[in-house]
Amino acid sequence: MIVTVKTLAKAAGVSRGTVDRVLHNRGSVRKELELKIKTLAKELGYVPNRAGRALSGIKERYKIGILLPCIGNAFFEGVIEGIDKAIEEYKELGVEVILKKVQGYDEKVHLDGIDELRKQGCSALCLATMDTKAVSEKINECASLGIKIILVNSDVENTQKICYVGSDYLKAGKTCAGLLSLISRFDALNILVVTGSEHMKGHRQRIEGFKKELESLKVKYKICAQIESNDSDIKAQIETSKYLNPHKEINCVYVTGAGVQGVGAAIIATGRNDIIGIAFDDIYTTVEMVRAGIFKFVICQQPERQGYHAVKRAYQILSGTVNEQSMSDFYTDTIIKIASNVGK
Repeated sequence: MIVTVKTLAKAAGVSRGTVDRVLHNRGSVRKELELKIKTLAKELGYVPNRAGRALSGIKERYKIGILLPCIGNAFFEGVIEGIDKAIEEYKELGVEVILKKVQGYDEKVHLDGIDELRKQGCSALCLATMDTKAVSEKINECASLGIKIILVNSDVENTQKICYVGSDYLKAGKTCAGLLSLISRFDALNILVVTGSEHMKGHRQRIEGFKKELESLKVKYKICAQIESNDSDIKAQIETSKYLNPHKEINCVYVTGAGVQGVGAAIIATGRNDIIGIAFDDIYTTVEMVRAGIFKFVICQQPERQGYHAVKRAYQILSGTVNEQSMSDFYTDTIIKIASNVGK
């Protein structure tokens, strides 16, 4: 949302004229009210006089580098839509975005991607990357050079980041467990977990939250196996089929990353209709699986908002609109989708 003088006036409960006087330092406003309006302007991300800046020429440029493991992962199409929206909104203010696309979770590929963005002179990096020691050290190396770090979609431990923008994965995992406990008619759940990568903190947290909530609800369950798909539909189908075929006791498949279409194909191939499938995100392939009843529900994490707010926050920090010490993490909503509302 573009914040205007009218927006600020409504939020502060004053006239537009009062807001205008404060923003242009024209006096005649009580100190307390002036502070309130300026604080609101910072909190809401108000950017003054876009058209004026565009006409007068931009004196500062803000180069923002973004790393996404989006090749072969349809989820990130939504993140990129949000990034594009932010670019359109902030380009008049000197924002330039360099998007580095990588595939999967090869540590060297991610490290090289970060280095490439750094060498291109980026002042801020928005990274959807792996939670490994080497990546953490690379991030801190960039931070020591004065580069502002925002972690997107999945957090990385022990880093000098400004903030995290993305899903609350523990909450998402707990939500899956709660819904599963409501729909399951089994005496005990025998669960196959299909994750993207153990090196993605978000994927690990989805499993952690899921298990904790099942235990809290006193649901009898067993994690029979945990396999990795590297967020590839092909690998997901192969590995899931390899496990499901000889293990007829599996009655639930919990997918914590991408590769949902591949897992769904493997479930269909068993010829069984008693397996409860659980997954995340309503990308087009997953929507069809939910409507077909292969997956009973999915939890969505608003990818567009993740992309948009990552760029917005990078701009706010670089431009000094918001003090980095006051920048808090931004969590998207945890949204439940079933056959009745998925894809809408």
